[in-house]
Amino acid sequence: QGVLDAYHKTFKSGLVMSSPTVVTEIIGTAAAFARSAQEGAEREGKQKYTTLLILTDGAVSDVQATVKCLETCSDAPLSIIIVGIGSANFSAMQFLDDVGESKPKPDICQFVEFNAHKRSRQSLTAATMSELPDQLVSYFQRNGIQPFPKQEVEEEDIVIEPAEEEIDLTLDFGEGEGDIVLGGDSSGGVYVPPPKFGSW
Repeated sequence: QGVLDAYHKTFKSGLVMSSPTVVTEIIGTAAAFARSAQEGAEREGKQKYTTLLILTDGAVSDVQATVKCLETCSDAPLSIIIVGIGSANFSAMQFLDDVGESKPKPDICQFVEFNAHKRSRQSLTAATMSELPDQLVSYFQRNGIQPFPKQEVEEEDIVIEPAEEEIDLTLDFGEGEGDIVLGGDSSGGVYVPPPKFGSW
């Protein structure tokens, strides 16, 4: 729910989605944060692993630069999950996912197309989390980091929240002056771009 709240809040802030789609700086920053966080945790006798979630409505503009960035960051305690939202051609994003599996360096990137799972929270969760456990275990094994002793959890301590039947992240481009109407939020939210952006 926190991710959904942040998503809707971002668009209500006046964000205008545009191209090019460049994620290399985001990935590099996340990798640096992940390395620093794990080093700090290790000094305290703890362990830390970072997951970067990228929501995008388009494919990356420079595929090869992104592939190179992923290779550079593949040694970090980091998993990257990219969720494509909307009806754009996401073949380049799927390529980022597939190419990692064919490289000698660790695969830390996964792409999921939201529309394929939008009617089922369980399906979306399974798809986005499917590679994460193996990536996490692979990182710790490569670096000789042993797991902490198993912790026992009592059944009464496990809380399962009711699932929503459908998650709506659609952007409805109205027929007016480029109004963007956010779905999935009872409070609604409309952003009207300034005149300089023209019509959609």
